[in-house]
Amino acid sequence: MNEQKKTARTAGLWWLLFIIAGPVSYLVVDGKLLAPGDTAATLGNIGANTTMFWAGAAAFFAGYAFFILLGRTLCKLFKTVGLGLTKTMMCLVIAGTVLVAAGKVAEIAGAVSQNVETAAFLFDLRANIEITVELFWGLWLIPLVLLIFKSNFFPKIIGAAAVLAVVYHLAVFGAFFTTGIDVSVNPVLMAFGMIGELAVVLWLLIKGVKTASGSGEMSQ
Repeated sequence: MNEQKKTARTAGLWWLLFIIAGPVSYLVVDGKLLAPGDTAATLGNIGANTTMFWAGAAAFFAGYAFFILLGRTLCKLFKTVGLGLTKTMMCLVIAGTVLVAAGKVAEIAGAVSQNVETAAFLFDLRANIEITVELFWGLWLIPLVLLIFKSNFFPKIIGAAAVLAVVYHLAVFGAFFTTGIDVSVNPVLMAFGMIGELAVVLWLLIKGVKTASGSGEMSQ
């Protein structure tokens, strides 16, 4: 297995771990503990399930650590393809991660305070950050899409699929920014996002990069 394949599959592994950690934190833990619009109930749920709350926080931060590692590994994979694009991609990955981590810290501070008014403010802050950061989740994929098309590491259809993920994240941010409505759970949009990201992840894990006759070299 050549070095590019190893790097590509490592990127796929980090992405897969990020995808796994996300649902544990957001769907399993937050889904059980957070009662939107009822801060007192949320604090009660957290107080009754402290271990679950901290496990969810651990999964959250672990997931975004995997995301940073994903960004670094993708930069290594595409370093000969477009240095400016890889730097832009990594900057967006870091900016989005810092922002979303700040939101999680705010939520933790609200939970620890056990003060309903303070917690309500900090929980709302976290919720607004989660929607706002969708902009970064869409933007970091744009350099990646360009790198996929610029190289010949992947079939062009994989790049086209990744565009669907860009559409999902930017649509979620755009809808919230213009109307205040959270459409992140819209099934059609979610399908776009899932298809787009899974196409890239599966290609990275299973195929790695095109090699030899298909050529994993940079397009000229």
